[in-house]
Amino acid sequence: MCIRDSVDTLRQDDPRTAMRLALAAWRTADLPETRQALRTAAAQSERDVFTEPDQGEDARTQNAPSWLSRDGRILSTVVRDALVQWDVPAHRRLRSVTFRGLTEGVTDVSEDGRSVAYMAPEGTGLLVGDLTRGTTYRLPLGASRDVDVEFAPDGGTLLVRRLLHGATGSRATLEVWDVARQRIRFRYERGSDDGALPAQSPDGRYLAWCTDHGGRLRVLDTREARPAAVTVAAATGDALCRGDELTFTADSRGVAASTSEGIVTWDLRTGRERPRLPLTGSGYLEFAGDYALTWTPGSVALWRPGLPEPADDGAREPLLTFPVDSSAVGDLRLDLGAGVLRYREQGRTASVHTLSLQGLTATAWRDSAARSAAFDTRGRPVRAARAPAVDRQTVVTVDPTGRTALTSEGTLVSVSTGRRTGGGRGVEGEDWLTEGAFSPDGHRLAVADVRGRITLWDARSWRRLAVLRGGGSNRHQLALDFSADGSLVAVSDPGGSVQVWETATPALPPAALPVGDAPALALGLTPDGAELHIATPHLADRTLPLAPGRAARTVCARVSRGFTATEWRRWFPSADHRRTCGS
Repeated sequence: MCIRDSVDTLRQDDPRTAMRLALAAWRTADLPETRQALRTAAAQSERDVFTEPDQGEDARTQNAPSWLSRDGRILSTVVRDALVQWDVPAHRRLRSVTFRGLTEGVTDVSEDGRSVAYMAPEGTGLLVGDLTRGTTYRLPLGASRDVDVEFAPDGGTLLVRRLLHGATGSRATLEVWDVARQRIRFRYERGSDDGALPAQSPDGRYLAWCTDHGGRLRVLDTREARPAAVTVAAATGDALCRGDELTFTADSRGVAASTSEGIVTWDLRTGRERPRLPLTGSGYLEFAGDYALTWTPGSVALWRPGLPEPADDGAREPLLTFPVDSSAVGDLRLDLGAGVLRYREQGRTASVHTLSLQGLTATAWRDSAARSAAFDTRGRPVRAARAPAVDRQTVVTVDPTGRTALTSEGTLVSVSTGRRTGGGRGVEGEDWLTEGAFSPDGHRLAVADVRGRITLWDARSWRRLAVLRGGGSNRHQLALDFSADGSLVAVSDPGGSVQVWETATPALPPAALPVGDAPALALGLTPDGAELHIATPHLADRTLPLAPGRAARTVCARVSRGFTATEWRRWFPSADHRRTCGS
């Protein structure tokens, strides 16, 4: 297996090793293949995977519950009646606090990672352990049989659902407990419904659930101690109650669910359904700030639900989609401070994956989507200019001299006269051309046709050098650009990435740079080819490193160190160990 294949194989399950391997390969041999692997490593979305270290035989029950904090930085697990917490970014243990009976009685950990709730070992009452102080509170719930418990998002209250059995049948009671004061804040006789625990709004005010009788949506206002005055449109209510678990939007104003019809949200204040997000299939849904996070088998996606409807009446699309092999995902968390998304993989052990948001949560975000963009020859944003009109012919691109244009038919014409030039030469054997770009020295040309096929040409002999992409979606206009010396060509992908080829070796796989916020409207390489500037509908300019030295520094900043001597021997048994990061 070649180094690039090894890097690609490792990227999802062991991204740090993948980045270190790409870096070490380039340090060992500066070749087109290793440079491409390094560029991909510097831009890859996969940043880290943390798996709880082995605590010893039978220390932790397989498939035991685990929890991620609100920002995904703390992983909590249960080991031999101890709540063990891990610093996910640092891969180190934070604390281990023992509570008698925790393994059997644990029910939930608060989203701030400060408290754990568990049933008292003697079977009466609920205990809340303070993980920073090691103290406990007892809530006098009575018998713990048929009781479900869950922390509110703020961690200060607990929602308790109790089933009471009587001669006339069972009924459910909801209680909201104040943890610090150890008393009931609110109590509601829910009736005979014994469905899932209600969703709780982030501000602690609302509870929402679907009744078993007809699947009707119910919303309870705990502040006013009464059912909320909510009239939900029948179609929306039916869709919400047919979906997966109900949840609230981050502003506490909307009730939402992931359904087979997309992400459905009812706004409690406006009394209207919000625009649906076209999620394919049902799955896991979480809101964080202005964003929605979703998981469906095969992928995790980042959305911005509050954006205006697309101007072309097209379907809304996620800002970024990450392929995920996990068969089940337990938590999705957004860490805006670090610019990453984390998810907990459900399985025999607790694993947390960290994915880069690729700068999509930057402060330079614009809600109104741009439809065009351009960069000058130095990679600086400029106003997009229209292609010149040449005697009613559709111009795809103009050569660096400004005197010769390439038409959609592949012919070369004079910009001033519209007459054919170049001795009848041009692009032959391709479909109708839609985009094109000459290298600044005029020696090479990259073109795309209506089928999405992209080819590289020698613009002096008019010989096809390579088929860079065999075809695909043409629903978005592509962006293309060359480095000043023509050694690199960058091409956008409709799926939200950019591919970069070295033109001297176009048959090699390109560097794949995930971008998101598709489509890329414009690409601009700096004169030295060291950086790639990218304009997308909502971000005017983002930068990715292309020069191997800069890409290496980016990788080192993320992985903090290179291979140890032992790790090096595994991958390069015949080469002397060398330092790849630092002096």
